[in-house]
Amino acid sequence: MSENRLQRLWVMDWFGHVIEQPSEDGPLIRSYFSPGSYPDTFILASWPLNTPTRVMFRHTSSVAHNLPDAQFVEAGANLVALEDQDSGTYFSINPRNHDTHWNSPAVYDWERFILLTKEMLDGLSVLQDHSYGEVEMNGQPVPPLTWPSVVENIGNFAWLGGFAFSITRNLENLAKIGTTAPGASVEVTLVSAHGDVAELVIVRSEKEL
Repeated sequence: MSENRLQRLWVMDWFGHVIEQPSEDGPLIRSYFSPGSYPDTFILASWPLNTPTRVMFRHTSSVAHNLPDAQFVEAGANLVALEDQDSGTYFSINPRNHDTHWNSPAVYDWERFILLTKEMLDGLSVLQDHSYGEVEMNGQPVPPLTWPSVVENIGNFAWLGGFAFSITRNLENLAKIGTTAPGASVEVTLVSAHGDVAELVIVRSEKEL
């Protein structure tokens, strides 16, 4: 992980969607991750994050309003949950209909979230949109990254070809990919949730992130 410093962090749900507040006083929603872009809703916090810690959602030009007084609590390795400090309940998403609410009595799967730095988002962008670079796995070209379907109902991973790599076990790898300069190459070893590995070679295009 990078050294502890204050920076922007984005919240991703267990199924690869980013959490946003489209209007400054509206509810939090989930939306598809768009390679090469950064959601307007983020938190400003020290990274790596120590939990529990108060959540302060922000926009690029303002502070988010009309959200519960919440805190991040640990929900697994590199996973957090958002707890409403008044009610003691948790923020949750429903991947089947995109609904969100703060009424979950406990942390199950849909209440687990991943915090990502800009560099990690950039790494996902390279893997999901190959206009940012050529990607080979074990010496063979692979199709762009895809996220698990609702039917699978299994989170914290993405498909790269036939390899399901864990997001939380590869945060440093994603940051390494994301900080690779245009025109340069990088080698990383991705790890699955079960400990399987895949060797990646990525040659960045001249397209800037």
